[in-house]
Amino acid sequence: MNICIIGQYPPQLGGVATYTKQLEDKLVEEGHNVYVLTYKQNVKLSSNVFMASSINIPLIRGISFIISSYFMLNKIVKKYNIDIIHANYIVPPGLVCVLNKSDAKKVITVHGSDINILPNNKILRPLIKYVLNKSDYLYFVSEKLKDKAISLNGNEIEKKSKITPNTVNTNKFKPSDGKRKLLTDYSQPVVVFIGNLVEQKGLKYLLEAKKLSTLDYTLLIYGEGPERDFLSKYIESNNLKDTYLMGKTQIPEQIIPESDIMVLPSVSEGASIIALESMSCGKPLISTDTGNISTVITNDENGIIIPPENSELLKDAIEDLISNKDKREQIGKNARELIIDKYSEMNIPYLKNQIIK
Repeated sequence: MNICIIGQYPPQLGGVATYTKQLEDKLVEEGHNVYVLTYKQNVKLSSNVFMASSINIPLIRGISFIISSYFMLNKIVKKYNIDIIHANYIVPPGLVCVLNKSDAKKVITVHGSDINILPNNKILRPLIKYVLNKSDYLYFVSEKLKDKAISLNGNEIEKKSKITPNTVNTNKFKPSDGKRKLLTDYSQPVVVFIGNLVEQKGLKYLLEAKKLSTLDYTLLIYGEGPERDFLSKYIESNNLKDTYLMGKTQIPEQIIPESDIMVLPSVSEGASIIALESMSCGKPLISTDTGNISTVITNDENGIIIPPENSELLKDAIEDLISNKDKREQIGKNARELIIDKYSEMNIPYLKNQIIK
């Protein structure tokens, strides 16, 4: 088949970009021709990746991407005789997908904030409902996201909906040999967060937990986003020792194995890929009970689950793992086994003849 993927793509960071790359790799491995339509980036990408121009200003960025990618997608579909257009995220990629008038099947994967947060916007809400209705097939990375979409659009979309959990490359994200190569300048133990610095990631609660802690540890926060200034000021004004904003990382597969504890303090989440990557590296993950995490983690067995927006319980969970090396190692071992067993093979229904041509 000839397949066009629309959405964020590496070197962009985040769960959607990770997913699109995994999707591309899987489709190519299965012998399909894959073309990617993504946002403009200041890097040279392979010949099968097309970048739609956009103006990097909030709101205008999305509108300009929709216009540019609409015409570019038409050309790709016609030139390469596309059978399936697979958009990742409802708006703008999903909208561009369903606006295409070709006979190609329109598939949209819903990832999280595109159904959890965007529908709260009165302008975006009708667009999201339109995209969900006009798609041929809907994939959701968790059952909760599917339920949210049904509550928004009604039961009529259920018959075209499937659950396709996120997965992780367990050969890439794997335990280290125990030696630190990148984090040698930081005192142990090392607690790490990787993700976008946005409000829904709950980072203020992570910093509050660090402030409350009676134990010494290093906290490394990897990522960029609108919350950076707030976080920087909080660290400085509260004189948080051994707490660093590290900026973006392009090598999470090297950072995670050198951590002692991974933490995901989100207030809102869809289905976190970084959670799976952390577990695949054999690291104990502390995560708030958001998104699909309770369907992945069995508390105190292969991870730790705490309520969101609770700095005190987050502090306690971190201190408990810091104080108990055996527990850290056992949880990490169990986590790795779970990922290999259940989250190492990507499910793409149209590869299993679950799309009627």
